[in-house]
Amino acid sequence: MLNFVNNYFILKKNKKKKDFVLNIINDIKIYGEYALLYYIKKIDGIIIKNINNIKIYKKYMKKAFIKLNFNKKKIIKEIFIRIKKYHFHFYKNSWQIINKNIIYGQKISKIEKICIYIPGGNTIYPSSIFMNAVPSLIHKPKKLIMITPIKNGIISNLILSISYICNINYILLSGGVHTITSVTFGTKNIKKTNKITGPGNKFVTKSKKYLFGNIGIDMLAGPSELFILCEDNLHPKIIINDFFSQLEHDINSISFLLSNNKKYLINIYNNIYKKIKYQKNKKIIFKSLNNSYIIFNNFYNSLKIINFISPEHLMLCVKFSFKLLKKINNCGTIFLNYKTSISYGDYIIGPSHVIPTNKNSKFCSSLNIDDFCKKINIIKTNNNLYSKILSSYFSKKEKFYSHSFSSILR
Repeated sequence: MLNFVNNYFILKKNKKKKDFVLNIINDIKIYGEYALLYYIKKIDGIIIKNINNIKIYKKYMKKAFIKLNFNKKKIIKEIFIRIKKYHFHFYKNSWQIINKNIIYGQKISKIEKICIYIPGGNTIYPSSIFMNAVPSLIHKPKKLIMITPIKNGIISNLILSISYICNINYILLSGGVHTITSVTFGTKNIKKTNKITGPGNKFVTKSKKYLFGNIGIDMLAGPSELFILCEDNLHPKIIINDFFSQLEHDINSISFLLSNNKKYLINIYNNIYKKIKYQKNKKIIFKSLNNSYIIFNNFYNSLKIINFISPEHLMLCVKFSFKLLKKINNCGTIFLNYKTSISYGDYIIGPSHVIPTNKNSKFCSSLNIDDFCKKINIIKTNNNLYSKILSSYFSKKEKFYSHSFSSILR
């Protein structure tokens, strides 16, 4: 840490702080399942002697699904089909091109073992199962497992039913850093997986950051974000409810509202604090309002602001939304009019709600089927003199002489 005192820089040594996440990762790496059982007792509050006691397999999921009434089964199936249809449009076949004596192409290969992380604890997130599992099914992984923390060792029938529809091989009723580390390195009764996807709290995100390289990850997702661009003819009630719907996720959630009418914005500002007391999650919303902004600016400048902030969700509640669409480069998901609620995108329309945050949409996309496959290059040549000359020339320029000999000898 640098401090500026009387024109001198003094370098202070930071006291070593215990890293809670790193300690758990190291314990699981060294002690394996013994450490996992210890942390399940300490963090999840479940006392077990064998990890298989908190595994749920397909036959139990099927029983839960059978118990559902007809209407619930219909809803689950319809959402599943809708999301699968959307993601199937991303599908690409392997390809090859023959150019004289050269063949080159790409083999699309599935990632064999996938783990999806579903948040839990005080509440349930069945929609997250759809949004993580369905895109992976397009490439048909050999194994698809799910890990999720639960309260008091009780799991919802809805969670089990959706897991059955989404072809989950088994559910591990534990979450957090200890379980993520276990599926990364493997233990006595848990086989290691190749990739993990799904949102979680700050400890889950931190563990994914540490473990990347030993396991593939989707992204490092942060608190939820919303940017609303609207004209002054839209009823304030709609905007306020959209604001609240995003802010109730977490005390660190962020919302932005931009309009070119100052009176309209002041009216919304006043109404936010009038209506907040009627919200069920008012404590969370009130705290997350500290992170949120109401911006008075013209619509031309709004494009620069949007591309800079790179929000997770963007609502374009303006008549010329399609014209603006062409100029927006950085965003997770765009909602093109006020009739398209963010809740539709979260639950039923098709695109995954696992979306980049923290300006990550500048270089990252929402979760899709490309996250569950690998693209392997294919090359073949048959006595191609031109290839020999070119590769030999560049290898000599880079002083890799064995490369040059390897090219010429063929």
